[in-house]
Amino acid sequence: MATKATEQKSAAQESETKIDNAVEGTFPASDPPAIGGATRIETTPEESDREERIRRRAYELWEEAGSPEDHTDEYWHRAKAEIFAEKPDRAGESGSQ
Repeated sequence: MATKATEQKSAAQESETKIDNAVEGTFPASDPPAIGGATRIETTPEESDREERIRRRAYELWEEAGSPEDHTDEYWHRAKAEIFAEKPDRAGESGSQ
């Protein structure tokens, strides 16, 4: 008569298995945890305006360079540096000289 070998688990392995089973029971496959929610970062209108100015300037730099297909992030970083280097009151300068 053959005896069946049984696998022995350490106390730590058993504890880990119990934790895994408990956690899996709280997250059914059909209902994954939500992302975003209370941890979502909202941008202010000022930040949105700044990002739009960076986007436009990066596009201008990219066009001036002949619209190359590579190193596109380089234009974003250059534009961002230019926009952040501007004085805060620069937006109101358009009518004054």
